[in-house]
Amino acid sequence: MLNLADIQLFIRVSESGGISGAARALGLTPAAASAAIKRLERQVASQLFERSTRSLRLTQAGEDFLGYCRQSVLALEEGLAALRDGREELSGEIHLGAPSDLGRDRLDRMLEPFRQRHPQIRLIMHLSDGIHDLYRNPIDLVLRYGLLRDSTLIARKLCDNSRAVCAAPAYLARAGRPASFEDLAEHNCICFYRNGEPYNRWRLFDQGQAREVVVSGDRAADDGAMVRQWALQGCGIVYKSRLDIADDLASGRLIDLFPAAQGEPVPLFAVYPSRQYPPARLQALLEFLQGAFAA
Repeated sequence: MLNLADIQLFIRVSESGGISGAARALGLTPAAASAAIKRLERQVASQLFERSTRSLRLTQAGEDFLGYCRQSVLALEEGLAALRDGREELSGEIHLGAPSDLGRDRLDRMLEPFRQRHPQIRLIMHLSDGIHDLYRNPIDLVLRYGLLRDSTLIARKLCDNSRAVCAAPAYLARAGRPASFEDLAEHNCICFYRNGEPYNRWRLFDQGQAREVVVSGDRAADDGAMVRQWALQGCGIVYKSRLDIADDLASGRLIDLFPAAQGEPVPLFAVYPSRQYPPARLQALLEFLQGAFAA
């Protein structure tokens, strides 16, 4: 059987990158901590750290094992709290990941009633347009656009959503409005970098027909909020999630260039690791999000 104290030490050492600091935080001597790490490596029959004279670095096996250790310790702490209190209070931390543009604008405002209703829950936001690793990072729940590839995760669909081709009035006054979808190839289009690659093949469905155009422009970013800001400044045309720009479209800050056509579908999902006993606070947040996005 693995020792819980050794697992907790392993997590601390992984986060700090050294044994001495982790040992002090847990009230151990460096020698005792080093012996505990070696004991854990023997028990799992894997080298968890690559050692040098100055620091430790996780091996690939260590990185893989770390995610499972975090999940296990979290589940045990939640179970102990439930036994101690006789019930699961709606309190504690929830680490919530979301795309940058959605998180900074719509999601933050949407969550305010939840914060007021549950003041003992501390929401910690992780905003990034990269893929959050829910096993290696301490994130409880992530909002993601589009279909999922990881079958080990649980996903709840929050709402349907699609992309829209749009631009600010200032850009259209300067460059003219494209008469057709194919004309986008001649315009300055702002591209979003997704997983290290430019998303420059834009698709539209018009009267059941799929149309595609390869676009280019003088700027691109891997941050959706930056792409939206450039569009609002009149720098070019963007292909954005309607959830991110709903207020901009309603106010006229951005103009939908092809309102009769259907953009690429990108439904929004709430994604979290599989757990037999998810904490009550996470269930409460999921139910709130489903109701809020449905509305």
